[in-house]
Amino acid sequence: MLKPRIGVVGLLLLGLAFAVQPGQRLPEFALLDPKGNLVAPATMRKPAVIVFWASWCPVCKAEFPGLHRVAEETKVPFYVISREPKDTKEVVLEYMRAFPRFIPLLASDKDRPHEVANRFKVVGQPWTFVVDAEGKVVALFAGRAGREALLDALLLAGVELP
Repeated sequence: MLKPRIGVVGLLLLGLAFAVQPGQRLPEFALLDPKGNLVAPATMRKPAVIVFWASWCPVCKAEFPGLHRVAEETKVPFYVISREPKDTKEVVLEYMRAFPRFIPLLASDKDRPHEVANRFKVVGQPWTFVVDAEGKVVALFAGRAGREALLDALLLAGVELP
């Protein structure tokens, strides 16, 4: 008897079906920026990009330099949230030293980063959400976000590109 198997592609497609979708508002969360300021959907600078990642993720490591260039060029805030429970504050801040335009979001008394990832219903990493000025998702990328597609999504979010 053959057993049905869901491969990596199947899991990604299943994850896409359940994740926060374009047109939906961001789920509520309350995390801290490196200065200790509370960041929530209501307080975020928008339009914005939210990236879920993990320090051990090879795709994240390959993608971050390109994402950082887009953040530098557009001046759009890129909020990065580790979905790895073992990524401590120290690990995250050390990793982010190479990416000063990114805003890492850290655990608060109210929330943990991996719990926020669960609210977004992300499966794996990286997952990237582009958010407009009203706090609605306009695009999401499961896996590596290509430069041109990301720039197109930022246009949809109302960003005036240089």
